[in-house]
Amino acid sequence: MVTPKLPPRLNLADTPTPILKLERLSARFGIEFHVKRDDLTGLLESGNKVRKLEFLVGEALEQGADTLITCGTLQSNCCRAVSAVAARLGLKAVLAVKGEKPAVYDGNLLLDKLLGAQVVYCSEAEFAQIDQVLSRLSAEVRGRGGRPYVIPESGATEVGALGYVACAQELAEQIRHGAPAFDTVMITDFSGGSQAGLLMGKQLSGLAAEIVGIPIADPAARVRDYITATIRSAAARFDLAVEPPKTVHLVDGYQGLGRGQIRDEELATIVTLAREEGIVLDPVYTGKAFLGLLDRLRRDPKQFGNRVCFIHTGGVFSLFPFRERLSRLLDGTAEQSP
Repeated sequence: MVTPKLPPRLNLADTPTPILKLERLSARFGIEFHVKRDDLTGLLESGNKVRKLEFLVGEALEQGADTLITCGTLQSNCCRAVSAVAARLGLKAVLAVKGEKPAVYDGNLLLDKLLGAQVVYCSEAEFAQIDQVLSRLSAEVRGRGGRPYVIPESGATEVGALGYVACAQELAEQIRHGAPAFDTVMITDFSGGSQAGLLMGKQLSGLAAEIVGIPIADPAARVRDYITATIRSAAARFDLAVEPPKTVHLVDGYQGLGRGQIRDEELATIVTLAREEGIVLDPVYTGKAFLGLLDRLRRDPKQFGNRVCFIHTGGVFSLFPFRERLSRLLDGTAEQSP
């Protein structure tokens, strides 16, 4: 038996994260509906990104890095998590973000600045060539005598996916100790890296549940291709006894207007869950995915089985830049999207 060759793992996340039954939604649909609270992996590092950073930053430190470089939108959860981890470990953080510098910092960007990250603002054209931008920033760090480590957007690499290999193993262990044996585990997909990790962890841990992703930006075909490529890459690089499944299950059709473009019906889903279950989703990722999940359950409550677990991947800080639209919605004055 080949022993996997994994990068060192840092202890950054507060795990295992709890599993909470949503009593009112369960009663409404006649199933057992649970949420795994990966929004509670920490405070400023909260959400799925810190699971990925346990391995990514572990590799960075193994290579002697003193500066973490990453990229994303102005409200990137990954940029905020990288900034927080860098501050905790005494490293520098450099962020390339898409958009102009705002007059007032808000949400994740406010936290990036508070945590001491260097923020470089990129135009649409510059961000379209983000690899060149990251190479330039790395050269600048080396020119100052630093040692950079580049984390691609969202930590979407085979190294980052190891964070959700660990999550699947954690979930299997929770089930062995009394958590429900879920028929389906569902997760929000941007690139698909977290789902790739769960699919690998399912094979390694014997987790029985189907792993289903809900893409919120890219077409399902692109997400499926990325998941398959990531599993193959991880298997080859780390000597993992895993392979891409014959079918990668995705719930398609809920990308809305695309990443970062939020409709009132997605905000309304956030309001409903907050009031019904006391859980706050984010508007860019989990709010869209949860809207899709609820829509599918309304059509057929049993299509994902009797026991469903939705992994809440965090992102609450990106809610605050939408405070004006949410205020109108909460006061009943927002115009409803078609």
